[in-house]
Amino acid sequence: MRLKRPKPAADSEANLIPLINIVFLLLIFFMLAGRLAPTESIVLEPPRSVSPQSARATPLVILIDRTGQIRFNGEMVDDTTLAERVAEIVADVPPHLQIKADATLEALRLVDLLEHLRAAGAEDIDLLTLARDE
Repeated sequence: MRLKRPKPAADSEANLIPLINIVFLLLIFFMLAGRLAPTESIVLEPPRSVSPQSARATPLVILIDRTGQIRFNGEMVDDTTLAERVAEIVADVPPHLQIKADATLEALRLVDLLEHLRAAGAEDIDLLTLARDE
């Protein structure tokens, strides 16, 4: 004589556990993959502009904060070092430079930087700005 074992009742919560696991895995995936743009190493508030911005392929980005410190390729440089590096790059291929400056930076400091870059041979330089709210 065989004893019949009763079937365990279907637990509705047990069926939700794999679904919850998948949702959490998707959440983690999108949190990690969602960062597509690199973050800047210093905090900047660009000036606002009425003119449209042009889009070009792979520009070299120069960051300059409100104190006048310059970052190029992720490291701090001074005007002379920056001009030397730009001159080396210009010798191979004329680069497209983009300057991201803080809105509170003194205009004379920016003009001085542009003069160094022009002396190094850079011709295609854009100052990145935000669109002015009207």
